[in-house]
Amino acid sequence: MIKALIKGVFKLIYKLISLFNLQFTLFVVLIGTLLYFTGTLSNNQTVLLVFQTALIISVVYAILTTIKKLLGIGKKVKKSKGMQIVEPERKTKTEEEQMVSVEQPIDKPKYYRVKQNPDYVMAEYSDKYELYRIGQNGLIKIRTDYKS
Repeated sequence: MIKALIKGVFKLIYKLISLFNLQFTLFVVLIGTLLYFTGTLSNNQTVLLVFQTALIISVVYAILTTIKKLLGIGKKVKKSKGMQIVEPERKTKTEEEQMVSVEQPIDKPKYYRVKQNPDYVMAEYSDKYELYRIGQNGLIKIRTDYKS
């Protein structure tokens, strides 16, 4: 029980450190603690000045990084070529029946909406991909690409 309590406290501390991006600051503080107990900070003013500067820089870095993360600045959007999987939508009974009636599959396909163009649906079978366009009267088969 004590082990679980200590583990929970350390998890909470780590989440707070991660939330505010204080990993580098914690590292600088640990080095400063080591230098303090060895007597280096009290004997050498230059080392003390370097430690204080590193501590200030690490705190400023943590503040700026936290603000960037909260505002969503600098997020890199991964762009990839080809099909991208987006959240599936619920299909009506007629859409599912049309997908099956276009070609009777041996195995049951997985359906994906094409992210680049939401008017298209991709069906993935074990041996091929089929592309459909959503039209006024249902799905229209565009092409079939076989897996190699």
